[in-house]
Amino acid sequence: MRILTYQELEAKDALLPLMEQAFGWPFDPAEFEKTIKVDARLRDGCVGFCAVDKRKVLGYAGIMELTTRTVNDTARKEGGIYGVATLPGHTRQGICTALLERAHAYFREKGYRFAFLTTSPTIVAHALYERLGYSDALSFSGVYKIKERVKKQGVSQREKARLDLDRMLEIYRDYVKNRTGLVVRDKKYMQMLAKTHEIAARECILDERGYVVFKRDKKQVRIRELVAHDQGEMNKLIGLVEERAQTVVYGKAIVDPALRRVFASRGFTVLENGHGVLMVKEFTRDITFNEAYGNRFFMSALDYF
Repeated sequence: MRILTYQELEAKDALLPLMEQAFGWPFDPAEFEKTIKVDARLRDGCVGFCAVDKRKVLGYAGIMELTTRTVNDTARKEGGIYGVATLPGHTRQGICTALLERAHAYFREKGYRFAFLTTSPTIVAHALYERLGYSDALSFSGVYKIKERVKKQGVSQREKARLDLDRMLEIYRDYVKNRTGLVVRDKKYMQMLAKTHEIAARECILDERGYVVFKRDKKQVRIRELVAHDQGEMNKLIGLVEERAQTVVYGKAIVDPALRRVFASRGFTVLENGHGVLMVKEFTRDITFNEAYGNRFFMSALDYF
């Protein structure tokens, strides 16, 4: 078995069976190359490591370069792990461990102090990550509400407006100015989110003091990111989203305690510790996660990787 970088892998279509089996992702190399070009987290790094036997890809560990903000208000690049998977029939052979150790060596070579990944404590991989030195750093809350069935409403003029990424970025930066973590965004990052998450103006409500990005799925609505200056604006935006749902409104990766309280006040079930967690591995004894980021680490569902 050899470990190659994603760029070194000649037959990239060999990733299709692995990705589809692991994540239900019908991997298309051409489409993924488009994503790499617009996503600086992938474009400026090695993308990932592949465990290869002849022409078969037995495992994969994706690599991201994440820009984070520390308590000192400085931007630092750190490592990110995504898409860890082993081909069925080749599990429990140390493939993922070997891939992750190679990823860790890469991060150390780059001088990174931390590696981050998102996962769930309910899956087997969580125990593997713990054995490799990761620990839970942040728990993601979920919010859920079932509405009384209503007739479908027409599309409002608000939904027909263009997607104003500049204004959204301005609101976001003000919202996260006292927060740490995955909060470093610029216009290109916003454009990347809009492209990779297929954010359309009809699924975004932009107000003077906040915005909400959501996704319709038949009669249900999933809140993807809600950013607002105060709890009154949060309440207003949640109400506007509820108007667009016929049955279920829900959201995941809700980190802001104030936002959770507003959801609760509107009758949502708030699951404080959901299935998702952010895990961190520290590479140096010079600084801990808490010392670097304090208790203000923030990310939203749009930052999930």
